[in-house]
Amino acid sequence: MLTLNCHSLLDYDSDKQIQEIVDQIVREEIDVLSLQEANQSQFESAIDEDDLKSLGYKEPAEVNAIIKKDNFAYRLSRALKKVKLDFKWSWNSAYGGENGLEWGVALFSRLCLTNVHSTLISSSDFTGNLTKRCVLLAQLADEMKTVVAAVHFNGENSSEFRHEWSNLMETIAGLGLSNRPAYLLGNFNVDAEVDTGSYTLMCQEFEDTYCSAISKGDGMTVRGKLDGWDDSGISERLDYILTNAQNEVSYSRICFDGNIGPRISNHAGVLIEVSDGSETCSA
Repeated sequence: MLTLNCHSLLDYDSDKQIQEIVDQIVREEIDVLSLQEANQSQFESAIDEDDLKSLGYKEPAEVNAIIKKDNFAYRLSRALKKVKLDFKWSWNSAYGGENGLEWGVALFSRLCLTNVHSTLISSSDFTGNLTKRCVLLAQLADEMKTVVAAVHFNGENSSEFRHEWSNLMETIAGLGLSNRPAYLLGNFNVDAEVDTGSYTLMCQEFEDTYCSAISKGDGMTVRGKLDGWDDSGISERLDYILTNAQNEVSYSRICFDGNIGPRISNHAGVLIEVSDGSETCSA
């Protein structure tokens, strides 16, 4: 599995970002992908519904997400199709207004996505508020009906993080999915070494796959300062893949950090390989 805060349509060449992600998916045989800050322009024209369906798009039950022509996830789905990779995907906007963009989260899977939902988890529900957050989750069409969720938390505010985390847990329970194996993939904005209260909360019901992985590097996904993080340190581990599943995690490593693959965002990606005992899949 791979998660990446791609910070798209901003400081990086989006065509290069997409090509590097496609190459990584092919090279590592990735099955599940979570993207945060998978953006689109507010005033771009919308994509035809039939076009979206032909590319495997699955709309969340709660929203009528309008996908624009420069939508990063849509463009990635087209690039995957060109190399004959059949992925199902979904997208929803979290907030809009900054830089004339709608900022969203996306899920991609080689397996069919079922039971696709997107729900508000933040205190604010105002689209123009940069702290508005929605979770995008679905079930995979595998034997265990595994739950996967693309998440992007306001972890820099510990009280808001607790609120969002509680709402996410309530959402999972409310959908009757608490007894399913689940993977939460995304940018938590929680530094495991500093924000110990928030990190402890995360690990009460879920396991940090970085910690349980047999093989791993330093796990740092941000090196240097980010906008709004003026007091941030040199290196931080802000991006995670959490799970409540018992499957062995063969490795956890970062990618797209400028050392292991080119740097294509202000965050590095997190890549894990999970074994189910009979076969191994890169998630």
